[in-house]
Amino acid sequence: MVVRILASLIVGAIVGIGWMYIDRVRGAEWEVSPQQIADAKAQGKVGYESRPGTVAVLPIRSEKADILPFKWAIGGIVAAGLAFSALKRRKSA
Repeated sequence: MVVRILASLIVGAIVGIGWMYIDRVRGAEWEVSPQQIADAKAQGKVGYESRPGTVAVLPIRSEKADILPFKWAIGGIVAAGLAFSALKRRKSA
């Protein structure tokens, strides 16, 4: 039983952290990231042009940025639950 619990916790942590890493690499928490603005300013522009005629000079957070930690946690919990149920011992006939 202890092995099932530990394995499930490890799987849940790996899935949650992996999902967080993927979202951070993609920049899911930013509509316009500070890096994009810095790159635009390095090219001599005033700011980052997100759409034609729209220039952002300050970073803009995504509307979904506040729910990302819940997405990561729920993904980890679901993965841990699936791993816990998958590691159940089968009764031999």
